[in-house]
Parts: sequence; structure tokens; C-alpha cells
Amino acid sequence: MKRFFMVSVFLICSLALSIPVSAKHPYSYTINVEVNSVPVNFGTNSDAPPYIDNATNTAFVPLRFVSENLGGKVIDWNKALQQVTIQSKDGTVIKLAVGSKIAYVNGEKKTLLAAPQSPATRIQVPLRVVSEVLGAKVDAKKIDETLNVNITTSN
Repeated sequence: MKRFFMVSVFLICSLALSIPVSAKHPYSYTINVEVNSVPVNFGTNSDAPPYIDNATNTAFVPLRFVSENLGGKVIDWNKALQQVTIQSKDGTVIKLAVGSKIAYVNGEKKTLLAAPQSPATRIQVPLRVVSEVLGAKVDAKKIDETLNVNITTSN
């Protein structure tokens, strides 16, 4: 009887542990980004791939993407405050801070849907907001489980 009880407890515990947890991963990583219809290669071994924050449904890209592909340039980085200032070719300045939903565009306070993040070693910024501030048009379409983003710049 004792053996039957032990086997029953073991089987119940095994069954309970084998049921998959339904918690959704906080990020999705299937994003294709194009700038002026040219695919952007973030690198298969990138330590900072683009992703979607499922809680806010916001696509994030590495800050470097903005400076290299959209004509913006980082003009200031305050490591202590985790604050970055980006300037577009036409002189528009946006100031963002990791973890803050408040941004300043040419000194004017704007509230963001999602704050810049630093989930790994690189700063990730909201794709649409930063792209549009830098003068680009963003067209995003979700097909199946992939977000396809085409950014058009005035270059």
C-alpha cells in the first residue's frame, strides 16, 4: 500500500510538471525591417536584435540602427543617466532615457507608449517614434507571426 501511494504521488507530480506553462514570452523576435525597400541585416549573431515588446506591442531596434540607417546621429550619451540625444539631418533633436516614457523633441515634452530599454548590452529604442521624429515614414504590417516594417526616408 505504501508503495502504491509513493508511485501515485510520483505520477501525479510528473503529470503536473509536464503540463506546459501558458505564460507568454515578453518579447517576439520575428521582425523584418527595410529602409527605402532595402532589407536591414541586424546580424544573426547580434547581441541586440530587434524585437517586439508584447506588453505594449512596440517594436524596438538597437540605437545604432537609427544612427546608421536613418541619417540620425548620436550627439550625446550620458551613461550615468542612461540618456541619449539623437539629431536628425535636418536638425531635429530627440532626447530619450532608458526606462522613461518621457522624450523631448526639440525641447518639447512628448509621452511615449513605451520607454527605451536596455535588455542586453545595447540600448533599444521604439522604432516608429524615433523613425518618425527623424523624418521617416513607417509602414508596418503583421503577416502571420512576422512584423514587416518598411521605413521610407527622404534621402
